[in-house]
Amino acid sequence: MSNRREFIKKATALSATALLSHWAVSSGSADNIGEVLPLRRITRDGTKSTAFALGGYHHAKSLNPAQAEQLLEKSMELGVRFYDNARGYHQGVAEEYYGRFLTPKYRKEIFLMTKSHARTAEGVKEHLSASLSAMKTDYVDLWQIHNLMTVEDVDNRIKAGVVDFFLEAKDQGKARYIGFSCHTNPKVGMYFLEQLEARGLQFDTCQMPLNVCDPGFESFRDGLLPALVEREYGVIAMKTMGGGGMLGRRFDLTPKDYKDEEIPDIVQKTELTTAQLHQFVYSMPISTLCSGCETIDELENNVKVLRNFKDLKEEQLERYVSTAKPFAGKYAECYKRVL
Repeated sequence: MSNRREFIKKATALSATALLSHWAVSSGSADNIGEVLPLRRITRDGTKSTAFALGGYHHAKSLNPAQAEQLLEKSMELGVRFYDNARGYHQGVAEEYYGRFLTPKYRKEIFLMTKSHARTAEGVKEHLSASLSAMKTDYVDLWQIHNLMTVEDVDNRIKAGVVDFFLEAKDQGKARYIGFSCHTNPKVGMYFLEQLEARGLQFDTCQMPLNVCDPGFESFRDGLLPALVEREYGVIAMKTMGGGGMLGRRFDLTPKDYKDEEIPDIVQKTELTTAQLHQFVYSMPISTLCSGCETIDELENNVKVLRNFKDLKEEQLERYVSTAKPFAGKYAECYKRVL
């Protein structure tokens, strides 16, 4: 146990050195469109992309094409070059918006990601074909297995050929890199890593929840991040505000039996600010912070945090964790499960 504590402490403290070394931030770059946000390494071969990624679910949440186009155009103008999506987002509409408003103009400038929640080889094959068609591209930069939920779910998807097809898609050049996401418990991610390693395999990335509440309950920071850093996986942070659950908001994963007043607004109840919630996550050895933005104001505020970011000291990080700990768990992180 003492060795594990030391390992966790070491991985948590990696933030400063990680950002200044092989996961380094580079700033002041530009492309054909304009100034680009600070970059971090997303894959172990050195590929970089912007340290902020636009979430694919929220950009399309309004189901208003004009609003989605405006948000994507503004995102490019502000220097965002990493774009998240998934086949299941709004029954494919979110990917279709990318195919209409993003890839026709900007495919060469962006790092494009999508995910498949299908649980069989045939299912993920169909999803990839549909995703490429919807987004009007021959390949994605990153394709991820979406939301591994339990140990049994991992076993079933492996047995059903999901991992094999992901490897095949990478070999065929339809996905430059492959990864996985998990929301429910870090043990699921660890189990998947172990199953890959038993076959002599590695994926490239992992997308998972990271926020100030996380260390207080079934922690991905403590239970999965150290292993990912050790294996040089690109880490995509999500749910940095608990999907809105840390701001007193309901979202698509909020159970219907939760009362509105039970969902805590941590910013209102503590001295923490929304900017500090993101700064906390940027201080970890992550590749990018994926955040859902529904309005231009939300997007501009997110970008401003990254542009003004300065690495936080360990004592500041732990103070944030201590402040948020009473809110960790059921209501602020309703997507998590005890295994």
